[in-house]
Amino acid sequence: MLAVLNVEWRPGWPRWTRLVKEDLWLGVWALGFAALGALAVALTDLQNTEAVSGWLAWSLIIALPLAAYVALSLFIICNRWDATHKDDAPGTEEQPAFHTAFIFLFLLLSLLAWIAFGPNVPFGAWPWPVDLSHPVQRSIYLGAIGAGFLPLLYGFHLVAKEAGGKDHRNYLKHPEGPVSMATLLGGLALIGAIGTGAWAAGEQVFSMEQNFGLVIMALVVMGFLAFIFLPHLSSLIGEREDTEKPDVAHAGFAMHPGYLVSGLDAAMVRLLAPLSGATQGGLMVPQLILLLIMLPLSAMGYALPHPWGLAPIAIASLIIFGLGRRWAWVEDDREKALRIQTTRSDQFRIGFANDLRDEALMGYAWLFVLVPLALRQIQMHFDLFEPVDPMILTGAAQSTGLIEWLKFFGTELAKGVPIVDWVDIYDVTQEEPFVPKGAAARHIVFISRLLVDVVLIAALLQAFGIMQRNKAQKRLFEAGQIDFFDPFMERRILRESYRKPGEDGIPVKARALNFFRAHLEKSQELDRGDYYYNTRRLNELYTDKDERVRSVAQWLARDLVVGSVTERMAKLADMFSNTPQDKREEADWARKFYRYVDDVIADARAPGSPRWSLEDSKRLSRLLNLISEDREFDHVRARAFALLGKQNSLHAAKALAARLVRPEHATSLPEISPTTAPEWHFRRQRRQSERVLAAEQLLRIRMNIEDRQNGTGSATLAFIDAVIAYVRNEGGKGEQFGV
Repeated sequence: MLAVLNVEWRPGWPRWTRLVKEDLWLGVWALGFAALGALAVALTDLQNTEAVSGWLAWSLIIALPLAAYVALSLFIICNRWDATHKDDAPGTEEQPAFHTAFIFLFLLLSLLAWIAFGPNVPFGAWPWPVDLSHPVQRSIYLGAIGAGFLPLLYGFHLVAKEAGGKDHRNYLKHPEGPVSMATLLGGLALIGAIGTGAWAAGEQVFSMEQNFGLVIMALVVMGFLAFIFLPHLSSLIGEREDTEKPDVAHAGFAMHPGYLVSGLDAAMVRLLAPLSGATQGGLMVPQLILLLIMLPLSAMGYALPHPWGLAPIAIASLIIFGLGRRWAWVEDDREKALRIQTTRSDQFRIGFANDLRDEALMGYAWLFVLVPLALRQIQMHFDLFEPVDPMILTGAAQSTGLIEWLKFFGTELAKGVPIVDWVDIYDVTQEEPFVPKGAAARHIVFISRLLVDVVLIAALLQAFGIMQRNKAQKRLFEAGQIDFFDPFMERRILRESYRKPGEDGIPVKARALNFFRAHLEKSQELDRGDYYYNTRRLNELYTDKDERVRSVAQWLARDLVVGSVTERMAKLADMFSNTPQDKREEADWARKFYRYVDDVIADARAPGSPRWSLEDSKRLSRLLNLISEDREFDHVRARAFALLGKQNSLHAAKALAARLVRPEHATSLPEISPTTAPEWHFRRQRRQSERVLAAEQLLRIRMNIEDRQNGTGSATLAFIDAVIAYVRNEGGKGEQFGV
């Protein structure tokens, strides 16, 4: 029977193999069953209080579910990361969907918040006795909070490592170098001056009752003057620096304090900010995750014994500030994209997958809850404030009510926020629930006001500036002054412009079509181009993942040469061949064609461009053959030769040889047969200077291949030697170039 089924029976002992990554689910299942067992044992303790006793038993009951949570979350995160498509382009960051891990984190934090409230709830109290004032129980509790974030921190570490590794850099190290010493010293001096002034005022070291207004006005004027003269001073210092000074060994990553500051900033942006869920995809998903993370952390900040409630408040605050810094990074990349007209560049740090404006503003708004919670915890522990009306707020319990601290922070907000501070001018009554007892309390109030002035107001001003910039972009585009938008506004406008194609086949709404046509007409009047949208941007949007963006972009580009580098080179060659000579001599046509050719060469040379293939070399050789006689393309041809010289391949060498060898002599070269010779479009450049450029790039390929350690590329070396010999002998008319 086995022979009929073509099965060979080989009896023997089973052999064990070592566990691999795919077998991790076994450990997850084992920990899961162990956690269920621990939970069952804990449930029996509710009926029989003597069923579980001793710290060892309770430690296992707590540790096993926590370990199961960490293992399951890590398993899910690793699987999602492995399934995520990796984009090799620099300046981009992958966006894996860690939604399940965030749900687990929310459940764990909610459970911990329930434990923190304990019996202090009207119903559904935590069934087991817990005393978080006990050092051991409190340490376990705080450790559980930290363990809850560990899986997602590891997941975002993988994301950051992939993003930073695209150009082989440490993702904590800023590509432009450390923060300068001048910036560090200036920041420390400013902080020191503010801190010293606050301390001196709090301790009443000096008094400025009569000259207070003059002093403040002088300080403000000095600030303006500093911004005026410091840039000029730094320029003068830079001009006087001795450029002949010997180079001094620079400090390493760990030695330069500027690297430490930039590294902390990068850690907040790449590791802490994503914990808010802002990088997760889906309609309103980032905002929902942010809410689900902040709610239990805030609840713990209220319910935990003082001052340990400050721990979850600090975690939430760090996530929010990291989110704000990530938003600043996004806006920095946005400004760069407006200038270099691409979304794929090594100058970008995190790319344009998320706008983050709404998420950052929502996070900053949550500070209006976290700051009163922190003030309440500080008051409960240090007793720095006292009630204004002891008859109403009697006792420690009344003075720690959250509503009262929300009122207190609101009154301080009214004093610190511009426009709202008119309450002081018109003597509007502000009933403050608390007043500071001493200098320490005043410092706390000062810090809370500084938080409002520096952080929140700056965020609102940045959001307002973005709105104004977006309006200006639309106005300038419609006037024909610019031909593209920043990446976020670009995608929003194209998505809003989409409609399901009707009988006319146009996937663009009528209103949007009029908007693009107005731009086209104005652009033609200003002699800035005759296209609906920037061609370089359309090249990237032509194959966008979003169907709406892709459809609108393809319609806008229907009369243009767009697509991948390979596709555009073929289209350009066909465009040149199918256009009559008199049409090619027209200035408008020549200018448009030159821009197309220049763009395709620039895109092929850009970092992150697709790998250069045999078909690319053939199509570029054909294109160079068509434009070989036109002097306007001298610069483009030189860039094309340099592009081929970087490929270190036989097909790139053949494309360069086609510019050096006459067609009738092509088959004398190795690897070139009468069948394959027409594919390379041999046509010797007429001017010797261009032949020298092509030959130099051939030698560059040769040197790079000779430097290889594996000894490959012998066929390419033989081909290049044959071309060099041809150029030196009678076939090449004895031309000379350095070898």
